[in-house]
Amino acid sequence: MKSFLLSLIFIGTLFSTNSDPIFLIHGFLGWGRDEMNDFRYWGGKNDYQEDLRELGYNVFTLSVGPVSSNWDRAVEAYTQIKGGCVDYGKAHSEEFGIIQKPDNKCYEGLYPQWDENNPIHLIGHSQGGLTARMLEHLLANNYPDETSLLLKNINDRWIKSVTTISTPHDGTTLAPIIMDIFPFAQSMSSWVAPFSNTFLKKIYRFDLEQWGLSADKNQKSKDFWKEMGKSKIRDSKNFSTWDLSLDGAKAFNSLYRTNPSVYYFSFSTFATKKVKKSNYHRPDSKMLLILRPASILIGKSNEIDSTWNKNDGIVNTASMGGPTSGNHGSEPTEMYNGIPKKGIWQKEKEIHMNHHGIIGVHLSKKKSIEIFDIYKTHCQLLYTL
Repeated sequence: MKSFLLSLIFIGTLFSTNSDPIFLIHGFLGWGRDEMNDFRYWGGKNDYQEDLRELGYNVFTLSVGPVSSNWDRAVEAYTQIKGGCVDYGKAHSEEFGIIQKPDNKCYEGLYPQWDENNPIHLIGHSQGGLTARMLEHLLANNYPDETSLLLKNINDRWIKSVTTISTPHDGTTLAPIIMDIFPFAQSMSSWVAPFSNTFLKKIYRFDLEQWGLSADKNQKSKDFWKEMGKSKIRDSKNFSTWDLSLDGAKAFNSLYRTNPSVYYFSFSTFATKKVKKSNYHRPDSKMLLILRPASILIGKSNEIDSTWNKNDGIVNTASMGGPTSGNHGSEPTEMYNGIPKKGIWQKEKEIHMNHHGIIGVHLSKKKSIEIFDIYKTHCQLLYTL
């Protein structure tokens, strides 16, 4: 029976209007396919990339800096897809004091033929959605003084669609809470990151070579720790916590504009319920145990108003529909009605699931299949665009 259903789905893909590749971009603290002992970011104990490939979809998984800024992550995503060596841009690198072209960040390219005649689909979870938007933004604008192919040219038709899942388009109220409770979190990256490039490489990598944070086996121990202590990452806005904050998101949204040639889709999640006689929200049965403390803090933060208390354990549900906080106002947004439109953020119906469950992590076999069906159905849609 399973083989029969797979055959039907495969036959359906033959009648699709496109077979453009689909690239998955992980979120904050995410990881690549060669890390975490084969525990997949997309699927957990399952493998959503390979499962989708079996159905005829050309899907790839990207691996970008798990705590890096959206700009740095977008540049890395571009280079992994197109091929070549990472170039963060001269102006950007000088502004934040990073290495413009760090060693050992070169890639053959997952899809070297990528151009306006061979566009791609981007699907990003959490910060991965912001990274997808930043990549789209960089492609749609040019920086004449730069030398990289990404930054010096306008390539605003290279992306066919952008899909965001549980993405904090307007930021998450958890970001300032984390920094208030753990003010050393950003500084800790400068101490921990180098070790991820040594004996922990196959388990987890921070990929912060642009900050000079990689262990050199020939370097003296005292010199190594001295360099770590001086790292500019400690107070920089070129970091994930700024991009995920309300102010950081507003700054990006004020620069960003939707592209009239791109399809946009957003999936929102929640795993809380409203507390009686209160505007607070508390975790419900769908909330993962490890996310409950954060969910409680978000559920009663009232950082903006009570509509922001509903959440999935990491991100406020109100922030997931699309970018609305820019100085020029909200980007075009509407509920998806089954008819895809370009240049408009089309919001899918909210999904009752926590922030990790929506990517298939820590779910029962039955529930994982249900979540996978969401990806399968959406890929079917993307191939009709």
